[in-house]
Amino acid sequence: MAGFQSGDFYGASAFGRRLPGLGLAHINATIPEHEVREHSHEGAHFVLATRGRYISTAADCDDHEGPVLIYNPPDIVHRDRFAAGNEGRDWFFALSFDSDLWAEVTSDATLPTYARGLSDMAILRATMRLLRAAGGDATRLDLETLALELVAGAAQPHRLSNLYPSWLDGARSFIADHAFDDIGVADVAEAAGVHRVYLARQYRRWLGCSPGDDLRRRRVDRATHLMMTGKAPLSDIALAAGFCDQSHLNRVFATHWGMSPAQFQRLTR
Repeated sequence: MAGFQSGDFYGASAFGRRLPGLGLAHINATIPEHEVREHSHEGAHFVLATRGRYISTAADCDDHEGPVLIYNPPDIVHRDRFAAGNEGRDWFFALSFDSDLWAEVTSDATLPTYARGLSDMAILRATMRLLRAAGGDATRLDLETLALELVAGAAQPHRLSNLYPSWLDGARSFIADHAFDDIGVADVAEAAGVHRVYLARQYRRWLGCSPGDDLRRRRVDRATHLMMTGKAPLSDIALAAGFCDQSHLNRVFATHWGMSPAQFQRLTR
């Protein structure tokens, strides 16, 4: 029986992002169905087929039409694969956790001990958001937050307080103070004194956005301010506001304001 390291799968990755303890990849399944043997993965992982007919022995997968997110706990033996007939044209998105990060994540999130299919619309939308972000230029904070929101959606529900958590103010202040740095969920959670899964769940519940959304808004605000108060070229403004480059600024700015930075500048010149 084959044993895979965390993040390793049958297939070739079209794109991937590697973060501390976390791997994301969109993978072309290159192995024919008859060559896929029983195997296991060292770390927990989630798989979403994006093209082709995926066959899984996970619970709650029978007779379901449409996408299903498959959750496999660490070291679960399975023979999940794509049905024959579409070789080389099947695709799936995979989210993988290293053992240490998974142990920390599941200290505040109870997940099944068996492989399970998840077809709830909210968790499928969360997975699609993560897939889109992983294939683009999303920040580390964005990707980590989306991954933890996905885990929280797959976990058994926790009773949540109806009182506004005071630690959220500290989390927001930390993001404001480090909006132009490469920060992750663990950094924000440590500053707020809470578990990272709890942070991801409560941040969106109370503030209507993720920590990554908050970070991105602050960067757009900085870029907008610099355009309003100076004459620096957009390439310099992008870097000063924490973006990778001008094209990154263009995409995020247009999504946020509904116009490009150049269009915004032309309004006042």
